[in-house]
Amino acid sequence: MKKILFLSSILLISLTSIKAQKAVTLAEDSVKFGSRYFPGFWVTIPETKPADVKTNWIKTIEKGTRSKVTIELNEMTLFGAILPEVYKGSVNVISKTVDQDSVVQLFVCIETTRDNFITSGSGEYDNLKAYFLKFAKNQYIDVVRKQLSAEEDILRKFNKELKSFRSSNNRFEKGIQSAKVTINQQNDKIDGIKKEIDILDIRIGNSSTAVSVLEEGDDKNVKQSELKTYQKKKKSLLNSINSTENRISKANTTIQDNQRDIELNADIQNDLTEKINQQKLVIASFQQKLKNVQAY
Repeated sequence: MKKILFLSSILLISLTSIKAQKAVTLAEDSVKFGSRYFPGFWVTIPETKPADVKTNWIKTIEKGTRSKVTIELNEMTLFGAILPEVYKGSVNVISKTVDQDSVVQLFVCIETTRDNFITSGSGEYDNLKAYFLKFAKNQYIDVVRKQLSAEEDILRKFNKELKSFRSSNNRFEKGIQSAKVTINQQNDKIDGIKKEIDILDIRIGNSSTAVSVLEEGDDKNVKQSELKTYQKKKKSLLNSINSTENRISKANTTIQDNQRDIELNADIQNDLTEKINQQKLVIASFQQKLKNVQAY
């Protein structure tokens, strides 16, 4: 029951994460840089890191120009940027990042000529909006893809563990079968030895009788030597039975140990199977999340 409640809680969390998913938003504003206010736009990018957004934004606006971004803390300035998707000529880009809990805000001001800026009333506004939102969307997509990849790695780990435990289970079962074969072989061996001992007992009895009735001489000496040989052989056979019984005992221990391991292995496999099924649901939730972001 506890296991069911635990799995249900994980599923609820994963589904809730989709419902609580934040959208990429764009808002017009004026932000102070130095002693001047510059008109521009804030874009809100959920679940990203300021350093990543800052690095990727710099790479984006430096593309196509030899100019380099001037950085001062979280503020960035690039003169002579080439943004053909936004404006035909070169522009100046003034921007900054702000970290706010689970989102990063990126402010961007585009100056086309001295003191002329792209605003919501400008002809290039739609171009800038599309360009800006595309950048933000791609940042969010990268984050969700990494999240999805991490969850897929967990699933691969679970599947690898399950495969390993299944292999172990096969090894335990083969060990049991091998031990059973050993027991049958050793029991057959004991039966054969006992039959041999029965024959030796008859010979030992006959030799003992002969030794007891014969007078001292060569014939008695031969029978005494023969008796010792039979007794030595019987001792060797009894030792063989003892060794064989030890092998049977070890084989029985192997069977008991492997049966116990199989039971433990089955519990672990069941637990891993539940984890795999649950992880597939988690992955499905992140796949849907990715689709939602891609649809922005």
